[in-house]
Amino acid sequence: MDFYQLGIFLLQGTLVAALIQFLFRIRKSMGLGMLFACLGLFQFMQVFLAIGVYVKITNGILVSFASVLFTASLFALLLIYIKEDANETKKVIYALIASNIVIALILYSLNLNLEVANTYNPYYITTGLMNVKAKVLVFGTFVLFLDVLLIILLYEFISKITKSLFLRILTTMLIVVCIDSILFNALSFWNRENLMGIITSSIIAKSVTAFFYSILFTFYLKRLEPKSKEDTLSSVKDIFKTLSYKEKYKLIAKEAKKANLEIQEKELRFRTLTAVTPVGIWHATPKGEMTYVNRKYLEISGLTTQEIEAQKWQEAVHPNDIERIQHCWVKAMESKDVTEAEYRFIHKDGSVRWVLGSATPETDTKGNVLGFVGTVTDITNQKLYEEQLTKLKNKAEESNRLKSAFLANMSHEIRTPMNGILGFADLLKSPNLSGEEQQEFVDIIKKSGHRMLNIINDIINISRLEAGTMEIHNAYFDVHGLLKYKFDFFSPEAAAKNLLLGCDTDLSAGQLFVKGDKDKVCSILTNLIKNAIKYTDEGGIRFGYYIENQDLIFYVKDTGIGIEESKHKAVFERFVQADIEDKMARQGAGLGLSISKAYANLMGGDVWLESEFDKGSSFYLSIPYIPQQQKTA
Repeated sequence: MDFYQLGIFLLQGTLVAALIQFLFRIRKSMGLGMLFACLGLFQFMQVFLAIGVYVKITNGILVSFASVLFTASLFALLLIYIKEDANETKKVIYALIASNIVIALILYSLNLNLEVANTYNPYYITTGLMNVKAKVLVFGTFVLFLDVLLIILLYEFISKITKSLFLRILTTMLIVVCIDSILFNALSFWNRENLMGIITSSIIAKSVTAFFYSILFTFYLKRLEPKSKEDTLSSVKDIFKTLSYKEKYKLIAKEAKKANLEIQEKELRFRTLTAVTPVGIWHATPKGEMTYVNRKYLEISGLTTQEIEAQKWQEAVHPNDIERIQHCWVKAMESKDVTEAEYRFIHKDGSVRWVLGSATPETDTKGNVLGFVGTVTDITNQKLYEEQLTKLKNKAEESNRLKSAFLANMSHEIRTPMNGILGFADLLKSPNLSGEEQQEFVDIIKKSGHRMLNIINDIINISRLEAGTMEIHNAYFDVHGLLKYKFDFFSPEAAAKNLLLGCDTDLSAGQLFVKGDKDKVCSILTNLIKNAIKYTDEGGIRFGYYIENQDLIFYVKDTGIGIEESKHKAVFERFVQADIEDKMARQGAGLGLSISKAYANLMGGDVWLESEFDKGSSFYLSIPYIPQQQKTA
């Protein structure tokens, strides 16, 4: 046995079966016309393969590819009979018979051409079989009609005996191909000496093909096709009877109903897809009148179905974006191309949703715009992200600018006390100095040293705050004792500038212990009082505290130069003192208030100010008020 040739035949049979099943599968969208055309092509190919083109499989068995095509055509007819109604079955039967008759007539006409004496055959192609093939095709057409009747009768009969789809298909097709092989070959080759061999080869070839196709088509019907309509198989009478007007009307009504169901299925599929899609979908007339929106569009726009039907969708668009949308609409009408625009919807609760809108024009064959199909995609989070990035970028640039200014100022702040220390240290070496001069120089060196120490402490503290390593050490401390210490400490400095320094708290009223970080509170008050003295040239400074809403609030008020309202927030930014180019920018690194505010935040409080330019300032420090519980005897 030639297994190579057998394998080729099985491959050919698989390809033919796959083509038939594919064309049948797409019948819902493309109709059966392509399958009919394919079967007609098979009939034409059989004519030129049925005689003279055989392959030897084994001794005594010759197989033609025509057998594969013919058996495939019968299986295609059976497939249509099982899955479609009588009308479709009748169409394919008539199509097969008509194609055979037409091909036979064409072959006969070609034979008439060849009988003319002036026929020219430059390639010496044999033409002696034209007439024979035409006769064979006539016999084949007759046998094909009998095959069709047998398929319908046998399958209907066997379906009553067994429920196995495979056995019904296999039994029907084995009987049909065997009868076909006997009748066709007996009629076509009755005068051949090897008639029995031809019949035997034909039966074996078609039976093997039928068995192979029974497996493929059974798998297709069970796995790839919807639920079978086997309980409504048509009879021969149903297929070939002449329809009355009433029956034709019912058939038309049935087809219309079928078409309507298909439309409903497609519409349901469309609505399901638009319902689950993550973008809003809409359809509008050329005038902008909405005819359809999906659920996501309503969600994004904040509109209701009633508002869409009332054509109020533009009322939800941000007023500043209406002109842009109208411009894009006109552009789409003119260019007949896809346009996009970013705009905003305002919801009834006042919230704003950014969207990316896209519109695609629908046009007829003449290019006239019939309407628009579009989408809206929610890009609110993207916009917020972009805004946040812009703010962070600006903040980073501002921070870099302030740090550069701070470094420039810091170099001056460090050099100034260093120059004082080094310069007056050299002067102290002079032997002609009086005692008073020496003491004055020592005081200057000491003052410069303190100034240098404060700058270094500020740099260390701001670095620890930046790194997040600053710690809070809470303990109970005496508020009155702290305020008395600050009053005694700063009184000489205030008196040196002829300023009145007062404490609004009765420091003789006993002790008040509260829980907090005493060092941080002391540092903040020191900074606030020192700044008040620095920026006050006449008048005075008063400080104290009060309790409000579970907060202990310290305050420092002065009659100094004040702070412009536009700089109320800026003075608490790090390095900002170095960037204020007016009379506020006095000696200092510009870190004190920033550190003070950071300390207060770490303790669960805050620092803020109230000030009016040229009228003084009031700074406040709040910390949680946690008094020490009095012990009872």
